[in-house]
Amino acid sequence: MPSKTEQILVALQSALEAISDPTVERNSAVPEKIPTSGLVVLRDGNADDPEHPLGGFGGVYCRQDVEIEIYVEDGDAPSRDATFDTLLQEIGAALDADPTLGGLAFGLTYGRPEIDTEAVIGGPAIKAGTLIIAIEFEADTALG
Repeated sequence: MPSKTEQILVALQSALEAISDPTVERNSAVPEKIPTSGLVVLRDGNADDPEHPLGGFGGVYCRQDVEIEIYVEDGDAPSRDATFDTLLQEIGAALDADPTLGGLAFGLTYGRPEIDTEAVIGGPAIKAGTLIIAIEFEADTALG
């Protein structure tokens, strides 16, 4: 059986894949081609130190900070901005629809992404953002 962390990451990827337009990948290399509808890359991120309850009873409380990278390249600046904003809204709706990821987590917290626009010689600019999501959950061991 997969670890609790892996189950959570698979559930999060499934939630993102339910969004209608963008291509969703997990831990893929830096993209060479960005689809017209945008690209969303889920990165496993980093785990905080687990917390053990007093008395040594029960599971271990864990926090995993995962990253969702969003890339939009197609069209002019207003079109890219609109597509990027739509993707952010859809990701927010997907996360808010089931913040416990089917009961696997206590909940999710996230804020606005860091956004950057990069010029590409001979092509349209790329608008990209990284959204950090903190996932808190209980696991049987510190390995999640």
